[in-house]
Amino acid sequence: MNPERRQLVLTFPATGESAQAELLDDEAPGVCQRVWDLLPVEGKMIHGMYSGAEVFLMLDDPQPAPRENLVQLPLPGELLYFYDESTGAVGARKPVAELVLVYGRGVVLRAHEGVPTHCSLFARIAGDWKYDWTKFALACRKARWEGPQVMRIERFLGPGMAKTEPKEKRVD
Repeated sequence: MNPERRQLVLTFPATGESAQAELLDDEAPGVCQRVWDLLPVEGKMIHGMYSGAEVFLMLDDPQPAPRENLVQLPLPGELLYFYDESTGAVGARKPVAELVLVYGRGVVLRAHEGVPTHCSLFARIAGDWKYDWTKFALACRKARWEGPQVMRIERFLGPGMAKTEPKEKRVD
């Protein structure tokens, strides 16, 4: 991790697994700022049903972000911003925004009914998911077998710095 770059901490409060991610401000400055301004957020991470080894947190106030650094084949450890205005024939019939975390290989991003989609890559967890952050990856996997898991995403403020309460709390 580059200490000069902005960073996030992702934590499962119930069990304590956490990982640190570096914002990709050079590649997706508008998306990074949108996410940074949202933080902290806390809510249930839902396991993706179309894409593979990914979990996502739906945001309460969905807002578009710049379409920057778009990917369809993300790698483990990548964090993505997904926005859908829901004007298609399927879906929620209202705008949807998600923070997406890829925790394993073989992910191909898909929206409703398996339709291919792209998301904005805005941050990355350093290291290898199989060796460096295995407990965190397994905690993500729990959402597939045990149901949604609460995750907190916040700005990394360094040791001893004050934390703030989440703006979004979806633990129902």
